[in-house]
Amino acid sequence: MKLRAIIVDDERHSLETTAILIRKFCPDVEVIAELQNPIDAVEVINTEEPDLLFLDISMPKMNGFELLNVLTYKDADVVFTTAYDEYALEGFKQGAVHYLVKPIDAEDLVESVQRVKKKRAEGKQPAGVSGLGLKPKIPISSLNGVELIEVDQIIRCESDGNYTTIVLQQRKITVSKTLKEIEKQLIDFPFFFRLHNSHLVNLNQVVKYIRGEGGSVILTNQEEIGVSRSKKMELLEVLGIN
Repeated sequence: MKLRAIIVDDERHSLETTAILIRKFCPDVEVIAELQNPIDAVEVINTEEPDLLFLDISMPKMNGFELLNVLTYKDADVVFTTAYDEYALEGFKQGAVHYLVKPIDAEDLVESVQRVKKKRAEGKQPAGVSGLGLKPKIPISSLNGVELIEVDQIIRCESDGNYTTIVLQQRKITVSKTLKEIEKQLIDFPFFFRLHNSHLVNLNQVVKYIRGEGGSVILTNQEEIGVSRSKKMELLEVLGIN
């Protein structure tokens, strides 16, 4: 399960240290924003809708608890980070999944991420598999109703502004949803991987990796899709390529 995370900490050194630890010890967590100003963070969190929020408590103008209270987006799991452990009880009252005391210990960090993953896995069940033996599907709205797309039939999804083209094994469909919205529908299926900003691919449909600056992948339908440099190492790790 891939988690999208935002870090909020008014101290630059602590912010950078937390980000470094996450990238080193939690490869299944993608840090999408690092913010020092809690007021600015409110807008970013509401817009980006992260899965996980690493949130400092003691900050000027707006502390961590106040920040949570003004958010309109309420679905992020929260891990509080602070140098003062007297905030622990209040942190858990606010619904925090875990609590990290600075300087953050790597083992504690990994444990906090595991807690979040466990909580989210227990609270979600892939569509169409609730004990009925049905193949997992996602609903896609059309002019005439809602089409149920089998997840394992999806080869890739390509962004086109506010639209997304979903390439299936036998056909293509274009829907009026952003790639980010489609990615959220597929969050329970960890074999979908964002190669770069405009492409989400089903790793079960990858038959070959071609080496290069970022490289590219060949899919079962013989299409070749480029990989961004920032995603290359993560992809190779997931595919088990040395």
